[in-house]
Amino acid sequence: MHDLLSLPALLALAREMLVNELAPLLPGEHHADAALLADAIAIAGRGAEAPDEPMRAILHELEEFYRDSLTHPALRAGSPLSRTAGEGTERSEAGEGEPALWRRFAWDLRNGAFEHSPLDRAARAILWRMTIAGLRRSNPNFLAANGFD
Repeated sequence: MHDLLSLPALLALAREMLVNELAPLLPGEHHADAALLADAIAIAGRGAEAPDEPMRAILHELEEFYRDSLTHPALRAGSPLSRTAGEGTERSEAGEGEPALWRRFAWDLRNGAFEHSPLDRAARAILWRMTIAGLRRSNPNFLAANGFD
C-alpha cells in the first residue's frame, strides 16, 4: 500500500507551509520573495493537475495547419512560406515530433512567415488559443478578471 501524496497535493502542502509557517518567520524584506515563490508553487500545482487536453488539441490543430498549408497556393515555389513548408534547407521537420512542430511554428512566427499571407488568420488563431491555454494554466484569475473565463 502506498500512502504517497500526488504531485498537486504535495505542492499544495509545500505552498501552505511556506505561506502559513515559514513566511511569517522571514524578515519583512523577504515577504515579497516568499509570495512570489508561493505563486510559483501554485502555478506548478495547477500545471500538474490540469489535463494537457487543450494543448493536445492545439497541437493537432497545428499539425492540420501545416498539412493543409503544404497544398495552399500561397506556398508556390519561391514564396516566403515555401521555405518553411518544405523548400530549401531552412525547413524544420514537423514529422520529428511535438517539440519540433512547436519550434517550427515559433520560428515561422518570429520570421514573419505568415505576414501578408492567406494563412495569417489561421496562424493568429492558433497563437491566440495557445495564449489562452497557457493563461488558463498559469494565471486563471487574470482571465476571469478580464472577461475571458
